Amino acid sequence: MAGQRKALHLCFALLWGSGALWLVYHYFFSINGPFGPAPNPLEHWWLRLHGLSLMAALLAIGSVLPHHAQRAWALNKNRVLGFALLAALGWLILTGYALYYFSSDSNQKWLPLLHWIPGLALPLLLTMHIIHGKKRASPLPHRSEPVLPTTAEALPQPSTD
Repeated sequence: MAGQRKALHLCFALLWGSGALWLVYHYFFSINGPFGPAPNPLEHWWLRLHGLSLMAALLAIGSVLPHHAQRAWALNKNRVLGFALLAALGWLILTGYALYYFSSDSNQKWLPLLHWIPGLALPLLLTMHIIHGKKRASPLPHRSEPVLPTTAEALPQPSTD
């Protein structure tokens, strides 16, 4: 569980860091080319790392949903921030897809903003989700811990033999 958490945090750190570095290099470190301002050569590498870390983050998110998210939802724990986090991730996936496949001259002014503004804010939402989850009194049961039934009907009945 701790290894999965570390991998998840590493994936998100790489994803956020590569996106933030792309923004910095795109907007502040353009170079003077023979025909005027040109993209910094590192922009392409930050974008490639961003795409690669996205693939790892998608795997990490997929590994969290069946256990962590499903158990927390069933136990009514951290639902609002968990849902907000999933909605933000879904939005970033959709806008990232749109940037890759549907970017054009007509939407280049506003489409990137729909992706990178929420993307920059994602660590705040993730941190809020983690802190709120840790403040809860009882931890989620781990796979190795038995989950006791909550109704009398689910308990084994003594035999009358």
